[in-house]
Amino acid sequence: MINNKGNIIVVEDENIISIDLKRTLNKLGYNVTLTVSSGEELLEKLPDVDVDLILMDILLAGKMNGIEAAKIIKERFNLPVVYLTALTDEEILQKAMVTEPFGYLLKPFEEKSLNSTLEMAFYKHNVETKVKQKTKELEEEKKKTDQLLHNILPAQIVNEWKQKGEIRPRNYNEVSILFTGFYNFAKQTAELTPEEILNELNEMFSGFDDIIAKYGLEKLKTMGDNYMIGSGIPDELPDHAVRTINAAIEMRDYINKRNKNSKYKWKFMAGINSGGVVAGIVGSNKFTYDVWGDTVNIASRMCSCCEPNAINISGPTYHLIKDYFECEYRGRLNAKGKGEIDMYYINGEKDNNVSISDLDDIETVS
Repeated sequence: MINNKGNIIVVEDENIISIDLKRTLNKLGYNVTLTVSSGEELLEKLPDVDVDLILMDILLAGKMNGIEAAKIIKERFNLPVVYLTALTDEEILQKAMVTEPFGYLLKPFEEKSLNSTLEMAFYKHNVETKVKQKTKELEEEKKKTDQLLHNILPAQIVNEWKQKGEIRPRNYNEVSILFTGFYNFAKQTAELTPEEILNELNEMFSGFDDIIAKYGLEKLKTMGDNYMIGSGIPDELPDHAVRTINAAIEMRDYINKRNKNSKYKWKFMAGINSGGVVAGIVGSNKFTYDVWGDTVNIASRMCSCCEPNAINISGPTYHLIKDYFECEYRGRLNAKGKGEIDMYYINGEKDNNVSISDLDDIETVS
């Protein structure tokens, strides 16, 4: 017994030819699962039939010809179509080619030609299916890679890399850098397991991610309990300092709200400085988008010189936001490695006379 080489539907409006085709196909080892005489009948029954290939005449009974039926099959089903026709009209054959058939067989057909045409059609369809599957897999992998890149790098940087194949360092004259941290983090986490620490940071930093996205800021990196943000890079923002402080206030409020229902009570600190930086890609394998310069270093010192539950800003940042926020001058305080620097606490938006001393959980840094 010959093994089934494939299930075929015969679409032919001449009954004698249809019977002859079925007999010949069975002889060659194919299984004819259905014979119909019109395109309408084919499309009606096709979803319920187990089929691998359609052998179809161009001229059929009914209002629909084989070319029209093949167009619909191409749109809805992944099935190869082989035309069986007595037509040799060049115009009709050109129309048929639009449907990308997997072969032509002229009437009257020969058994050998029928077999070779079908074998070639099955082979082409198998190759095409594998190529489509591979293409789909590559597209899915590309989507994953693109998503990973966008999680690591700013969208503008990803686009530049794709277009130019490199990222050149760039100077930014007007940006704000925000560092956040948690007061006495090392002491508070001394009794926690690594998993507990990771879970806490992951949840809090995920909340920060949502907040900075709202203000159009760029997450640069996390280092332990420190979370570093850039405002005005790589997209320049005229109100970079105001956005940064709004984000810092919302981040502090988020931690305070979270503390009410959390087992662990964290004391938020933030430091902000404004000025110029150099930004670019660091590394060739495990690369990151990073920024350098005194603006960054001073922002870090602002955070380390901050009291719990406060937002500490430098003089340059103060002069950019003083018309929008109530600030409390702390004086010229020593910042490690930077000497004495003007520092201010953010008390709230203008006309909101909340003093930093009235905020919850304030402790004096010893």
